Order: sequence, then structure tokens, then C-alpha cells
Amino acid sequence: MSIFGMPMAASPPARGRVRRGLAGAVVTALAATLLAVVPTTAAQAAPVLLSQGKPVTASSQEHYGTPAADAVDGNLGTRWSSAASDGQWLQVDLGSSVALSQVVLRWEAAYAKAYRIELSTDGTTWSTAYSTAAGAGGTETIAVSGTARYVRMQGVTRATGYGYSLWEFQVYGGGDSGPVLPGGGDLGPNVHVIDPSTPNIQAKLDQVFREQESAQFGNGRHAFL
Repeated sequence: MSIFGMPMAASPPARGRVRRGLAGAVVTALAATLLAVVPTTAAQAAPVLLSQGKPVTASSQEHYGTPAADAVDGNLGTRWSSAASDGQWLQVDLGSSVALSQVVLRWEAAYAKAYRIELSTDGTTWSTAYSTAAGAGGTETIAVSGTARYVRMQGVTRATGYGYSLWEFQVYGGGDSGPVLPGGGDLGPNVHVIDPSTPNIQAKLDQVFREQESAQFGNGRHAFL
């Protein structure tokens, strides 16, 4: 019905619908914010190159131009080369025991067909972290697990008539994921930590809305995180 040809204004929405609509908007905003800031995977610390420039020794050296130190100098134009016989080794002293993650062998044309990666905390007692009888040469990246100060490539069988020859012997490990943040403990009954999978979010927001509607600055205030 209209007066003087003008339509009457629509009736205002019911109070309950306004409250529920507001609470629904809050839930939507909370869910969207949480989805935006919560990472899907945990950050991983990058491994650190531990061996470069560290003290290194070898069972033998082919000639004066291929010392053991050239396998940890970071220069792919220099190399260590052993005597032309099986069973030669190269080992690096990392300075202290550290958690290891991988070893990278950058072979020259004279590589090992069979070899082991060995670990030690004292340079005397060794454990095998990796072993193969089918070495491919080139660049071999090997995942290892363990804590050690000394890491050794123990050659078993040569792939050629020459010795073992490495452009670089790289040992990785460590890595810092950043400071550990304090946490835990009870935040109190009025602090609610939720995520989109929390059940009954709407019901809880409705309950708090009803409690605070007439006591917005009272002692019953709640926080949703």
C-alpha cells in the first residue's frame, strides 16, 4: 500500500536476524584470515655447507698438483686425485660434531664404482652412513643421517685404471630454523583459539554475543584468536 503514489519503506529486519548475520560475518572474516596466515607446510631450514675450507687428509696423492685440500676449496677447477689403486680414502674434519643431512661427490673422470660414506665423532671409530657398488660418477648427491665431526669417502673399487679423483667433496648439515618461541599454558576461559575446523564456531559466537550485548564493557569480555 502507498500514500500519494509513493511506496512504503520495507520493514526493518528482525533483531535476531541482524545478530546472526553479524556473527556469521565475523566467522567468515575469521576463517578467511586464518586461511590466509596459516602456512600449509612447515618451513624447512636450508642445509649448510660445512666442509669447505676445513682440514682434510687422504690416504694418498697422485702427484703434487692434486692435494687433498683441493677437494674442499670450492673451486671446480682443482681436484684431489689418489694413487692408482683400490681402497683409497679422503676425509674432512668439520671441527666439531654436527648433525649431517647430505654429501655431494663431484667426481672427475676417474671415479669410484664402489665406495662408502663413513662417519666418526673421534676419527678412530667409524660407522657407514652410505654404501654402493654401482657408483655412477659425475655429481652424486647422497642423503645421510647422523652426527659426526669426521666424514670420509672410503673408496672400495675404482671405475677406471686411474685412482679416485674428486673436484669437490661437500658435506652439508646443520641449518637453523630460528629461535624457539615460548608457548603453552592456559590462556584463560575467555580466550578462544579457533581455526576453520573448530566445531560449533557459530554457536559459540552467538552465545558470547548474547552475554555481551548488554554488558559490552563488563568483566565477561571474550577474545577469539
